Amino acid sequence: MKYHYSIEDGKLLLNNGKRNRLLVQSAFLFHVSKLLLLVLSFAATVYLTYLIFRECITDATLSSCIPLGSIFATFGSAVISVISLYCNRQLHSFQENLSALHEQIPNLSSWKRWPFLRRYSREKTGTWKYNYYILRNPQITFNSDDLSLTVPLPTCTADFYDLPIFAYVVRMLCFRKHLSRLATQCQTIEEEKEVFTFYCTLMIYRNIIRYKTGTLLMLIGSEFVLSSILFSFCYTAISEML
Repeated sequence: MKYHYSIEDGKLLLNNGKRNRLLVQSAFLFHVSKLLLLVLSFAATVYLTYLIFRECITDATLSSCIPLGSIFATFGSAVISVISLYCNRQLHSFQENLSALHEQIPNLSSWKRWPFLRRYSREKTGTWKYNYYILRNPQITFNSDDLSLTVPLPTCTADFYDLPIFAYVVRMLCFRKHLSRLATQCQTIEEEKEVFTFYCTLMIYRNIIRYKTGTLLMLIGSEFVLSSILFSFCYTAISEML
């Protein structure tokens, strides 16, 4: 089984096609839905915290609520600190793997996305007239005898959230099965480098998933800390209202 890869540089493309216009317009709805999910997540955390306070507090006084809230806030802060160290480690590993990939692939340019550029954007050119743009990261295409897989190469943390990271990891894990036999048949350094290129790219995506998982846990922990502080001082008034 023969295997090789090819590289395509990143670029900002002008695309006024109907599909790209719809993508730009739906990007706004996507951000609104993320905001709504964040609000719903915080509301669920507040409700869960209220249930805990209701079960643990028999005398709804300030002197009873503050110690329980302090315990929650201290525990949540400790968890956030630990997860923050884990996220920093994954981000550092991501940067090291990305740097190694650039060093080992001579034809991979040092193109890096400017974080302020959106994946899909538009620029006003006149009254009700716009130019629509799409941002493309560098892409690596892995080829075997019967399969081909193209994945974008993330270059900064902004890519972590507007690229379908989980979908590409699943596709890469499926493609990896076709490399297992090739990995045992490598006879030259160049052949080994081609296989290692795939595994380095896969590790970059794994670092991103671990980082995103950690940030999600940090977000949940932060919500619990905020809600515990809220109920430490407001549970008495809330319990009287309910």
